[in-house]
Amino acid sequence: MAPDCDETHWPLAILVAEAPLDAEAMRSGLDRVEGWLERKQPFALLLIAACEPMFFGDAAMLRIVAQRIESAGDALHRSLLGVAVVVPEAITDAARQSLARLPLDMPLEIFEKGLHAAEWLCRSVLKPAGLAIESL
Repeated sequence: MAPDCDETHWPLAILVAEAPLDAEAMRSGLDRVEGWLERKQPFALLLIAACEPMFFGDAAMLRIVAQRIESAGDALHRSLLGVAVVVPEAITDAARQSLARLPLDMPLEIFEKGLHAAEWLCRSVLKPAGLAIESL
């Protein structure tokens, strides 16, 4: 099942995985992020995993994500200002360890509550870039 994507609060893009993602669903989510990067506009990304890990602990899935991050290269670093990841409390440590292995050189935080994550992105990522969200 592909993640739900929401860009109605642009420059905040939201991906929600309500069930564990297989490789095809992971690629679908990454394709959507690449589409947002093609806009060449700065944005922040809120990833919400409402279930067990999206790819945490799965070495093959982690390699897929890392390869896509590397292939996005400069576009990723120009447009994606920061990432907040929301996961269930039981997997925050696994999420932190997995995300630390990805080649992401930007603000990135892990949260247990979506509201806290969105507030952090607005305050710490979007506002310093002169960007705001009209409504959440």
